[in-house]
Amino acid sequence: MSGLNQIIAAFFGALGFAFLFNLHGKEIFYTSLGGCLAWCVYLSAGLIIPQYGKQYFAAALFLGIYAEFFAVRTKVPATLYLAVGMIPLIPGAALFMMMQNAFKADWEQFAQYRLEAFITGASIASGTIVAAVCWNIFKNYWFNKK
Repeated sequence: MSGLNQIIAAFFGALGFAFLFNLHGKEIFYTSLGGCLAWCVYLSAGLIIPQYGKQYFAAALFLGIYAEFFAVRTKVPATLYLAVGMIPLIPGAALFMMMQNAFKADWEQFAQYRLEAFITGASIASGTIVAAVCWNIFKNYWFNKK
């Protein structure tokens, strides 16, 4: 699948979950855009660093900062932006292949996909945490200057 098709699919995948979470108005577009842009960062990071863990970290870091920024601008909790924006980043293929190999009792392939799913999940979580910490440091520094 080409990069443009993946980006479009990421937007509409996130858009579906925005509707599922019963969002309204501008929130639908901005949350879906966050997922789309996070996938763009993932693909762009892949051109520079071809390691999926670091790609997911970069995408989650971007999405975390995006969520915090738009939460302040739109006065909506950042969790909405994170929940919808994370949809394209979910390691669905690794999880599917892990379970398929578990049912086939191919334990070597199961372990490989289990590690991939774990690294992806840990990268997403750590990218989100680093973004929240960086945002809090920035916010405290920027708004507490006298």
